[in-house]
Amino acid sequence: MQRNRQMSGKSRCPNFNSALPTLLLQLFLVSLSLVNCFANLIPTGSQQFYQLSSEVSLEAEQVSYTFDTQLSINSVWNDEQDQLLEIKLSESHVKAQQRLRPILSLPDRPFYVALVKGQPKQVIAHTSRDQSLLNLERGIASLFQLRRDSSDAKETELDISGHCRVEYKAKSSTRWEKTKRDCALWDLRVNYHPEQALGVAQHSEQQLSYDLSAEGLLLRAESVETHRLTLAAKPDAGSMVHGKLRLQHLAEGEGVEQLQQPTLAAAIESLLEWYRVFELEADVDGEISKLKEQTLQSQVELMLEQLKTEHLGKSSLASAFVQLLPLARLTKQPEFESLLESQSPLAAQLADLLGAVQTFEAHNASFSYFYRGAGTTAESLELLEKYLQSLAVATHPERRILEHLYDFLQQKLPHKSHLKLRDSVLQTLATLTRQSGLDANDQLLQQIRNYLLEGLASTHNTLLYTRALQNLRDPLTIDPLLQQALQSQQPQHSVAALQALKSFPAFSYAEPHRQQFSSIFYQRQRRYDSSARTLALDILLAMRPSAEQLGELLDYLASTDRQFEIKTYVLQKLRMLAEICPRFRSMFQTALRQRAHVNNYNVLAQRGLTTVLSRQLSTSPAFNETLLSTQEVSQGILKRGSVEFLLHAGRAEASSFKLGIYTSGLSSFMGDSDADEGNDQIPADDELEQEETMTAGMEISVQGAQLRPLVFFNGQTELMGHVWGGSASDTTPAYQATTLAQDHEQYIVLASGATVHWRVLGARSVDLNGKVTFSLWNRNAQTEIQQNTGTAVVSHLAVGFTYAKLEQQIELRHEPKLSLQADLDFYSNIKLCMQLERAEQLLTLSNTRSVYLQLVNKPYAKHFRSTQTIKSPGRTFVLNQKNNEMCNMILANS
Repeated sequence: MQRNRQMSGKSRCPNFNSALPTLLLQLFLVSLSLVNCFANLIPTGSQQFYQLSSEVSLEAEQVSYTFDTQLSINSVWNDEQDQLLEIKLSESHVKAQQRLRPILSLPDRPFYVALVKGQPKQVIAHTSRDQSLLNLERGIASLFQLRRDSSDAKETELDISGHCRVEYKAKSSTRWEKTKRDCALWDLRVNYHPEQALGVAQHSEQQLSYDLSAEGLLLRAESVETHRLTLAAKPDAGSMVHGKLRLQHLAEGEGVEQLQQPTLAAAIESLLEWYRVFELEADVDGEISKLKEQTLQSQVELMLEQLKTEHLGKSSLASAFVQLLPLARLTKQPEFESLLESQSPLAAQLADLLGAVQTFEAHNASFSYFYRGAGTTAESLELLEKYLQSLAVATHPERRILEHLYDFLQQKLPHKSHLKLRDSVLQTLATLTRQSGLDANDQLLQQIRNYLLEGLASTHNTLLYTRALQNLRDPLTIDPLLQQALQSQQPQHSVAALQALKSFPAFSYAEPHRQQFSSIFYQRQRRYDSSARTLALDILLAMRPSAEQLGELLDYLASTDRQFEIKTYVLQKLRMLAEICPRFRSMFQTALRQRAHVNNYNVLAQRGLTTVLSRQLSTSPAFNETLLSTQEVSQGILKRGSVEFLLHAGRAEASSFKLGIYTSGLSSFMGDSDADEGNDQIPADDELEQEETMTAGMEISVQGAQLRPLVFFNGQTELMGHVWGGSASDTTPAYQATTLAQDHEQYIVLASGATVHWRVLGARSVDLNGKVTFSLWNRNAQTEIQQNTGTAVVSHLAVGFTYAKLEQQIELRHEPKLSLQADLDFYSNIKLCMQLERAEQLLTLSNTRSVYLQLVNKPYAKHFRSTQTIKSPGRTFVLNQKNNEMCNMILANS
């Protein structure tokens, strides 16, 4: 009979309607399965002895600890369905690296497990037990969570790991396996980054196996679990936590004296003079994440060299930044103010640090120290703006920060010089509101949204509120922005509205929106600025055009529209997307083959200078980074250009930094340089009739947060001052800051009750500078932009319990450098040469793993260190053939 049960592959509670060959066989199997389903794992009134072993390791087994103890399990109260077990630990010790340490301080009082219908429901433990040991007791109790009446269907159970999806498989009448997935306590997030590419990846699984005797006694229970924790953008950088918990039967003891109580509840009540009742679900042991006793002031003093200004753009400053941050998040306002006072030469770096902290204590300290109302100095205003720009990339700011910034905007400005500060407060508030993920019905969100929409509707500072709505990205603001894009008679307002709309995810738009964006691009109602048209095109392409809509775009290339720069933009954008996406490439090639009037040299050899391209900056084993460059040219002058750095993690991507330059009204400097030169002249683009003011400026976006723009000049007088004074010819800092990138913290509770604490912090220190040389006599101009970036990502993991702990710290350091040079010659024909170069770079990965035995006689510690360096050679990026030809012409004459 036993052999036949093993061949069936499953052992379930009986189905009394099943047809069996004989009545005798049926009765036998029914009785056997009833024993398996309802017999207690610990027989009624018995005493059983077990060996408990818990092993936790990090990746390699050499970094591990083992906890061993003997359990005496007594069944002290029973009825037909319920049971109360008394469990006592003895002969306990921990071991690491062959070092064995007995645990003499473990309390000798037993704890109790209440089982209802054979399943553990509560732990009754002594009130003096620490959280770590209480979790261990919960882990022991959870090993008795075995449902032998379960089918193969997936169910939900509650044990030490919280609610989990479980699946049972019966290997025989005495052997069972259980798989646990998606447990609530495997992902206890404290902080996380909403951008997937700047976040983390986690894979967790747990398998349990049970061996029973023929009578149903638990002989062995074993849990094996694995938690793989990595950076989303670099899967080979991370930690692997293994946990094994094993309960092995040793022997059976004497009979056990029973509690003389009528019910299970009464039996538990009789214990409560010295005990408390706890649920099976564990609580995090906060001791694992405690920082050493130290002050932020003392740590800053240790890192003075790394924090100096000359380290901007280097990984050393970024590394110091992330090492100080955990401690700074525990620091109070008076300590911050004292630090700012004593370390005034580091005020700029400390302003960046306080912005990354995101606590109300740091926020109050920043405004209290830097802002003095009408008495605020220009230097303090600049430092307060730095704080706000760092705060703008925050992912989990305290709500009180948003409320304070909103109240600040309601106050009257004490001086006109504070207008820039008001702009930065507005942009920061809008970004933080989006990052905070407030509910759509939240009163604060509604107040901020209404405030921005009222500003948008006013005729004063419309661009200011449009940028803020770009940072807010609230779906309820799409229609007002679209109305501004469609109806505004001022080109810059229409362009700003479309820039804001472009920042929304493509799924935010419906078919009526597509028609309105098409109306702007094809100018079906009226004429639009060329930048507005290209932005509308970007949105249309992000919405994934159909084959018919793509065909309409290709037909436009052969139209009579004289804006050749826009046609060049369309073609280069389509080609770039075809390079990136195979599905789009197939559709693009098919549409071209169907259009002979488009698929020819006359149409596809566009005559514009506009450039749209995407280039891979680095790939694995370094970070996967891409540069996206758009240079929109009008009459030989750069009208709107941007260089954006994208970090990739699988299919997800995140903008890490974007630099944009805009100009208007500069075409008069080109004079008649095109006149009567050669046979391949570029006809002047159609222009809007109104004259534009000479302006130029820079727009910077850090991790999707648009900052207040930098205005180079506004009007011809300011421009000529730069030209004649040569003030733009010297290298000038455009953006210098250290900001937070990765920001993740979570806990995991293992089956053994050990707590895992994982914290990932990343920072990026950017030193962006540039210069412009402009000669009216030689009719040429040179632009050079240098970006030095220092990146550091630190992953710190700790796992353990009262008597043993493992730690792992991984640090990634990276210093990419990029140079963009542009030479413009308008002496005769317009020639524009752009050269994009990336210097040689190193990525260093250091890994330190440690094991500690603590609170035992002769504490023990051991460290394992390793370093890996990855070298990437320097590169000069090919832009396009036309750029190569113009570079050859300019360099030949130099």
